[in-house]
Amino acid sequence: MVKQLDTLRVNSIAQKIANRLCTAFPEHGFCKADLFASISRLSMYLAKISDPLCAAKYFYKNASIYFNIDYSLANADSFALHECIHYLQEVKDEKGNLIRLGLYDFMSNHGLSLNEAAVQLMTAEALGNHTQNVTYYNLVIPSNSTDYYPLECAIVRQLAYFTGTYPLYYSTLHGNDIFKNTFIAVSNDKVFKQIELNLDTMLKYENELHTYTQLLQSCDENTKMVKKLNASIDTTKKKIENLFIECQNTIISNCFTKELHNIRNMNDIVELKNKLYDFQHFIATNESYTFYNEFYCNMMESLDEKSKQIQEQGSLDFEKVISSDITVITKTKRAFTIFRRILTFLGFIRQKEF
Repeated sequence: MVKQLDTLRVNSIAQKIANRLCTAFPEHGFCKADLFASISRLSMYLAKISDPLCAAKYFYKNASIYFNIDYSLANADSFALHECIHYLQEVKDEKGNLIRLGLYDFMSNHGLSLNEAAVQLMTAEALGNHTQNVTYYNLVIPSNSTDYYPLECAIVRQLAYFTGTYPLYYSTLHGNDIFKNTFIAVSNDKVFKQIELNLDTMLKYENELHTYTQLLQSCDENTKMVKKLNASIDTTKKKIENLFIECQNTIISNCFTKELHNIRNMNDIVELKNKLYDFQHFIATNESYTFYNEFYCNMMESLDEKSKQIQEQGSLDFEKVISSDITVITKTKRAFTIFRRILTFLGFIRQKEF
């Protein structure tokens, strides 16, 4: 059964969503009147949705939102918020074909999970959700989206810890590579591609897990089938857990190590120590997880070494040294001193007493 919502209800939903987005993201320059006009033009329907956990779904081919008839329409604006962001982030070619949905590139089929998580993070922020711990797949995860894409949202929150949310949400809304390039600048291209792939694979496994669970619920007393499905569920859960941990550890090791290499003075050291400490509030853990604590201790030792080097030799502005006229530098005795300081600072040679 499909029933179209009346204009009054659609306008009410559009007004509430426009208010939420403008209030939550003033830095993105939303116009409340334009948002209302755009969203109110969407067709909205009540329908039976096959996925019982799905409250609403945006269908881009006919620019319509379908609400699950099994859910109350009292919170329709909350259900529709995620889907309306999908509508707003569409990028089409001259022929009207959808080529990009925020961070999801239709042409390469990359970034689906990354985009879903970014949209859900915006939704959770607009709804004013607070971060709380939730347990999935043997992982205790801090998330402000405990019911929808909790693992993916947790990883994307970690990415945004190093980039800020502005480039993340800007690219989510406008379908460009600003967030991608910003994260690559604080890590590298290989890391971004690996995390993007892992998130897509994680979402694929979660969909498989949902299928296994549904089959198990409808399964008869066939013992062999029950055992087989339970084994598949356990294996898939472990795959999801491993992928999450791999993403998390990759972000920690690459992003913080890059910041370590970029340290120039004592203020940089203090900031990095605080940043590394605060990151504990963004990670997922379980009884066997030790990577962050071990990395933290090793990084603190490295920072102490950096601190000693700066105290002994002073801060070093590499950009000014490198951009200096080499023909002038090489004519002076100072050239040897400068390059020796660079090598000593980087740890290639040890400081000696003369």
